[in-house]
Amino acid sequence: MEEMTIRVTEAADILGVTAQTLRNWEKSGRLVPQRSPGGQRRYVLSEMQRLAVDLPKLAWAWASSAQPPEIPDEYYCQQPDRFSGRLTKMGTVLEALPGGQAQGLASLLTSVAGEIGDNSFAHNIGNWPDVPGIFFAYDLQKRRIFLADRGQGIRATLQRVRPNIVNDGEAIHIAFTETISGRSPEKRGNGLKLVKKIAETNPIGLTLTSGIAQATIPAHGHMRVRAIDRNVRGVVTEITF
Repeated sequence: MEEMTIRVTEAADILGVTAQTLRNWEKSGRLVPQRSPGGQRRYVLSEMQRLAVDLPKLAWAWASSAQPPEIPDEYYCQQPDRFSGRLTKMGTVLEALPGGQAQGLASLLTSVAGEIGDNSFAHNIGNWPDVPGIFFAYDLQKRRIFLADRGQGIRATLQRVRPNIVNDGEAIHIAFTETISGRSPEKRGNGLKLVKKIAETNPIGLTLTSGIAQATIPAHGHMRVRAIDRNVRGVVTEITF
């Protein structure tokens, strides 16, 4: 079935930008429209609606709200195989971005997102507080990837083998910097060590929040862990490139 398309002015209204902004995005390769037989710009309506969704707000709501919010099915991965399939699709889309926008980072971004998503499943299996699975969404035009879970959080999973961990900040620091026993469910930090290395040596930024602590790794920068003024029950992560 052919997808419904709309004119440039209608697309601009949905996204909250001007028509000239859409034309500028086309010149830069950020958002390339279709063309009608007469040469007029046409945008796929469903794609514009997807781009208009506030992904950061949805990710934070999924990880921190008392009751699970309703989210589009395309962002919800209840099982690991669903996540794996969508992760593979993201890698394919990254490789196909026009003008080399991913700058050869497709495999690295897929690895980073894969490690974080796999952690969510591995460390909450059989112990999900309410809704199992993860939120996984990306806006590659804005170069942002989001993952979130409603799990137990990093501190609770690490305390199974490190009962003396005193706060969320210490837990996050251990998860990113120390090698922990590989026996499930004790490998929370091992994958995150790879994530940290990739982010610090490539133009990839990462912000991961769990409990009341947040780790930030700027592109080519060093990790910083700080306390924040909100509580995330599980884990929420934003990846930028």
